[in-house]
Amino acid sequence: MNQSMRIAVRNVGRQKKRTVLLAGAVGLGFFIITLSGSLLGGIAVSARRNFSAAFGGHLYFSGSVVSDRGSEIAVMADPGPLESVLAARSREIASIHRRSAAAGTLIFGPRELRQTLTGVDFVREPDFAGGLRIVSGSLDRRAEPGALVLPADAADRLGVRTGEALLFRASTVHGQRNVTELVLIATYEGQSGFGVSAGYASLGTVNSLLGLGSGEFQTLNVWLQDDRTIDATAERILADLAGRAPLEPREDEDPMRRMADRLLGGSGPRSVGDGERWEGTRYGLATLNDLMAQFTSILSIADALSFWVFLILLAITMVGILNSYRMVVVERTAEIGTLRALGLQKTGVRNVFLWEALFVSLYGALAGLAAALAVLALARTAVLPGGTVLSFFLDSGRIPFAVNPLETGRNLVLLCVASLAAASFPARAASRLPPAAALRAAY
Repeated sequence: MNQSMRIAVRNVGRQKKRTVLLAGAVGLGFFIITLSGSLLGGIAVSARRNFSAAFGGHLYFSGSVVSDRGSEIAVMADPGPLESVLAARSREIASIHRRSAAAGTLIFGPRELRQTLTGVDFVREPDFAGGLRIVSGSLDRRAEPGALVLPADAADRLGVRTGEALLFRASTVHGQRNVTELVLIATYEGQSGFGVSAGYASLGTVNSLLGLGSGEFQTLNVWLQDDRTIDATAERILADLAGRAPLEPREDEDPMRRMADRLLGGSGPRSVGDGERWEGTRYGLATLNDLMAQFTSILSIADALSFWVFLILLAITMVGILNSYRMVVVERTAEIGTLRALGLQKTGVRNVFLWEALFVSLYGALAGLAAALAVLALARTAVLPGGTVLSFFLDSGRIPFAVNPLETGRNLVLLCVASLAAASFPARAASRLPPAAALRAAY
């Protein structure tokens, strides 16, 4: 085995032009799959982080009650059962925040704009400011009554600047009209194209608009210690809640519509039939995975397409390896005969060619990986301007990349196996050459 490896290493170094061409073809495919996989992985991580920051958590529990008139009111009147269940799973939970939301109209002079206003308990969310990219103004006064934070594009459409007052008209949870005056203190980089365009005010301000008490709220947003456990943790919490309070069915329901109805302001009170009514607070749940389902599907499709491109390039490269080593067998016929005459067995001759193909593939893969890492490092130094449709997928304005060691190792193993498979046919042919006939080919 060692003898075959030494001969293979010598042959790879001796045939520099062929080695460079084959390794270059292999490296190109490995470069493309590493670069695309890292980019898609980075986008997924950044988008997940940005989505969770925009919506305020990983799990979004909403509450609703039935009024005396038979209308469904979006309020978490009795959070006790849910809070006790969450307390029992405190090791899995990083933090819990209370929020409310009102869908209404911003009015500034002659201009009007439909907008969702999210009420945040800023005292319980000290890290809220870190989740927004501020364009103008400051969040220092965010806890003051009437203070407003808007997406920059919404402020531009209204023509309002920080420090100016405007009106917000909305309906209470009981369906009554309500208007309040707000003062814009800051604008942030929103993404209305992805449904992330909420304005922010204090929880007390939004509750006043909705006709709720200062201590009431509509949703409990939960941040988990590990966002990879979202679905499993959600199922466990719902199972614990099942015997304590009524729950909204999650089956056959669009989570994005539920998010709009519950988390982003709702569509007003809904009449509940006698057979549908429930006692106390009924809990609903939407998760970050629900909200990102379509986006995740798109990324999965893109990742699958890049892998198929890699396989196609790999197949083309393997055809090149197969044809190259067929020619090599012809060129080295005399050398093969000499090696056989000196005592190298058939398996030894075969292994020489297999080791050569393996070394060429490894050299190419390492070169492709090094080139991809260099491009990734260079791309990370560029800071892209904010306010574009891509900014929601960036990491603080930088192109995100996440190299997955398992996927890289899988691609390397696949590459090596394919190279060995392509070289096995000419290697077997070389091992079957009769020594005497091979020696005669030299004369």
